[in-house]
Amino acid sequence: MSLQAQFLLGTVLVLLLVMTAVIVVVEHRQRASIIAEVQRRGEVIARNLAALSQGPLLLYSYTTLEQSVARVAGEADVVYAIILDAEARVAAHSRHPELAGVALSGPADELAAKTDTFLVQEAVRRGTGEPIYDFVVPIVIDRQRWGTVRIGLSKRRMEAEIRQTRLELGALTLGTLVLGGLVAALVARRIARPVRELAGGAAAISRGELKQQIVSSRSDEIGQLAVAFNHMAGQLFQQRSALETAHADLRRHFEELADLKSYTDSILESLTSGIITLDLDGRVVTMNQAAELLTGLFAGEATGRYCTEVFSHSPGVVEILMETLATRAGVASTSLGLSRRNGTSLPIELSTAPLRGAEGKDLGVVGVFKDVTVVHELEAQLRRSDRLAALGTLAAGLAHEIKNPLTSLRTFTRLVSRKFNDERFRERFERVVPQELERINGIVERLLELARPRRLNLTPVQIPALLERVLELYANQIETKQITVLREYAHDLPTIQGDGEHLYEAFLNLVTNALEAMGTGGRLTLRTGWSEDMDRLPPPARRAPRRGVRVEIEDTGIGIALAEADKIFNPFFTTKEGGTGLGLALAYKIIEDHGGSITFRSSPGVGTTFRLLLPVIGERAAERTGAHAL
Repeated sequence: MSLQAQFLLGTVLVLLLVMTAVIVVVEHRQRASIIAEVQRRGEVIARNLAALSQGPLLLYSYTTLEQSVARVAGEADVVYAIILDAEARVAAHSRHPELAGVALSGPADELAAKTDTFLVQEAVRRGTGEPIYDFVVPIVIDRQRWGTVRIGLSKRRMEAEIRQTRLELGALTLGTLVLGGLVAALVARRIARPVRELAGGAAAISRGELKQQIVSSRSDEIGQLAVAFNHMAGQLFQQRSALETAHADLRRHFEELADLKSYTDSILESLTSGIITLDLDGRVVTMNQAAELLTGLFAGEATGRYCTEVFSHSPGVVEILMETLATRAGVASTSLGLSRRNGTSLPIELSTAPLRGAEGKDLGVVGVFKDVTVVHELEAQLRRSDRLAALGTLAAGLAHEIKNPLTSLRTFTRLVSRKFNDERFRERFERVVPQELERINGIVERLLELARPRRLNLTPVQIPALLERVLELYANQIETKQITVLREYAHDLPTIQGDGEHLYEAFLNLVTNALEAMGTGGRLTLRTGWSEDMDRLPPPARRAPRRGVRVEIEDTGIGIALAEADKIFNPFFTTKEGGTGLGLALAYKIIEDHGGSITFRSSPGVGTTFRLLLPVIGERAAERTGAHAL
């Protein structure tokens, strides 16, 4: 498009915008003025009719009211005049006298009957669909509402006036645009001719004719522009040689950068860890040979594609890479699985860091992938060894626990054939054999409880109520041993979702140990409260609640020796004569099944405190949490 045409078009557009703005403002003000005038007129008519209707309403003179509405309905633009009585029934209607005594129904009618102040609402005339204004004035006499006046004014004349205003403004705009376009065309023609001459000289310079001179006799801005072009041509001629020298230097630097890139690529290819870099949009930029082996993709396939596509089957990898892109903060080594093209999965450790230029400019992200398959295999072997060792310990403990009752049973079975007729022997046989069998059965049952998964019956549970049940069970023992019980229950403790009987069993085992560890005159403290230390909970329970319930059972007993601290939750580990060593193990499993954790601190000769953390929602943990000495 030529400069002349652009100038003409620009002038017309500016005029159009200005006139449009003027039209909008004037039309808006004119419209508002017309609407305000109509509403003032409607309000005056409605208030006058309300004032005239007070006496007839007090006297129940419906004939006078009908005459009033008929007179008002005769005025210009009045569609209807209605007077309602105190019960919102029609007392007088200018258009439909037959509605006298009828309560009108409809959104506008209901709103008019309810309002206590002057109201203007837009409505549609029944039957014709004509838009109207409905003016509502309550009739209040001595603070008591006696009725309501409603006046309907037609919008037709108002809208006709508004349309006429728009037509007049449109004609004014059209005339202004035509006149402005003619003036702009004359001015553009005067400006465009010397500019075309200047453009021809500039084109010659652009073709490399740097000795080209532009001749202009004008002294205005265009003449100054011609002088500037001539000066520019001379400067370009001088700078051409400088550019050629700079080009040679740039070529040399480019070759040095190529050598440096080759050196860096050699280092990356020699690494055993996979290296992948992304740009700021999340696209793969580079990928070393180790990364190709890990992912099963060639660098040429992955380069330029979004990491969400390259690692579409490994959402964990995508999440970490995109998190680093978003936060510009690296992620420490994280263990996760990497799905490969052939459908297999590799255990890897992924660490990321932001890439920055020499001046700290963000360039992207680098991800380091380390194959930890061998490490996981070694860990699996170690876990198998630990399980075998634990199984051996469990078997030894089980054998130790049932050895004595089995010895007694074997002795009785050997003597039964010879002493069966001995009444004292039979009496001992009938007493001891069932007792020892029951002892073996009890050990096996408790061991099965520890081994098999529990089905939790989750119900609302009050922790203090369970603790009080335990204290009630041991009331006689507490009184006999003169043990002081301190209760420190938080008042705002919530109801949790849990299996009440299983939690009761866990608390019972812990309180039993506490009482057995104390002599006469000890102190037992039961403490509950909120806990913000949710990091000790297993991951599933940790994600849901922000706070949990804390239960502490503290005694002033003999304490736990440091050498035994790591063993107290092991099955069959006990320091008490006659103990099975299953109580704490069962308590640990019950708390773990509720998604909680159990820890302890102990000082030999001072006492022991067991601390339980339970999530409020009572989720079952998906991972096991260990016991930690505080």
